Amino acid sequence: MEISIQKYGGSSLADDAQVAAVARRVAQTYAGGNAVVVVVSARGATTDELVRSATAVSGAPDPRETDKLLATGELASAALLAIALRELDVPAVSLSGPDAGLRAVGPPGAGVIASIDTGTVRHWLDRGHVVVVAGFQALDDDGAVVTLGRGGSDTSAVALAVAHGAPVCEIYTDVRGVASADPRVVPGAGLLQRLPAAVMAEMAFSGARVLHPRSVELAAAHGVDIVVRDSSGLGEGSTIFGGRAEMLDSDVLEGRAGVVAVTHDEKVTQVVVEAGRELADGGARVLQALARLEIAVDSVQWLSHRDAPLRMRFCVTDDAADEAAAAVRAELPDDDCVITLRQDLGRVCAVGTGLLSRPGLTALGLDALSAVGIPAECVSCSQERTTFLVPRDRVPDSVRTLHERFDLHDPDTARPDDLCERS
Repeated sequence: MEISIQKYGGSSLADDAQVAAVARRVAQTYAGGNAVVVVVSARGATTDELVRSATAVSGAPDPRETDKLLATGELASAALLAIALRELDVPAVSLSGPDAGLRAVGPPGAGVIASIDTGTVRHWLDRGHVVVVAGFQALDDDGAVVTLGRGGSDTSAVALAVAHGAPVCEIYTDVRGVASADPRVVPGAGLLQRLPAAVMAEMAFSGARVLHPRSVELAAAHGVDIVVRDSSGLGEGSTIFGGRAEMLDSDVLEGRAGVVAVTHDEKVTQVVVEAGRELADGGARVLQALARLEIAVDSVQWLSHRDAPLRMRFCVTDDAADEAAAAVRAELPDDDCVITLRQDLGRVCAVGTGLLSRPGLTALGLDALSAVGIPAECVSCSQERTTFLVPRDRVPDSVRTLHERFDLHDPDTARPDDLCERS
């Protein structure tokens, strides 16, 4: 039985007319003879409203109960879409994430899918039903609902595609696909029609908000392709290849390396750690403490050698800044360590393939920023990403400058044999 996995974001379900339109689209897929699993997010700004309600009644809402509250947004979307499908004479049933067999480990708000029991979903598919699953949620080892982090419905959808053997997961959203930059910042940003999962993962982690980073990592690990397109279904959209042989090791193929997109994130905090004495293992202890709390770090700078004081800098999200600072204080002596949180910087990244093999690209980016008076306080490089930390109020200017310097506006710069094709 061929299974179609579709995911619809909250902006695609924001009002009743949109729900009805999604139902008609799902009904068309069902009429084509496919078994259909649909994953949905909470409608519109529902999650933000639920967070506001929780903080209105409590200064520090209990994380377990908050996850239960937030999960209701996706439950409502799933039930409403199932009702709309039945109105079209399409047999449909809604399931929560736990009902659909999703099991997760990790703390509230940051669950990681560990396994999926496919039995219940298969039962309903075998009976000819469209199965509508509430995304963003799973069941933990204690039998409690745990959410997967903002954007976690993408991960729910890809995980279900993996578990049920679907080769493709379709993500329907309010944009036409993956762009070479945020169109709100760069109106002329082009559509990336085809790109490797490794590049998309870097884009997602560094600020592109089209897909949840873990969904791309999961697709790559299990060879699932992701197609992102507008919820209207019009247009080719973007295809992220999750591990096809011809998409691997692209950086060793001459002529295929280079920058394909510019991403940004203004909500990052640089944590500066300065110890008054030598702490040979201080940096490692700090990173281990952050890892235990599952706080992701980026742009790490670390200077420490015998008889020299520790100097360390790294970036975390604004939301994690206070927790990160507390973790550092717990690891290093308060009277010997100064911790500064800098929230005057933003992160701008040039993303592509084979960037270390083309060191001139970093120089090109720095030169372009310098020419318009934008200082880069820190630069870090990998094969898929070059990161520039710039003044937060200059982030939009930096994105536009790098996008223009790397010629990403012009669709003619993408050759037919490129692994990342633009249109």
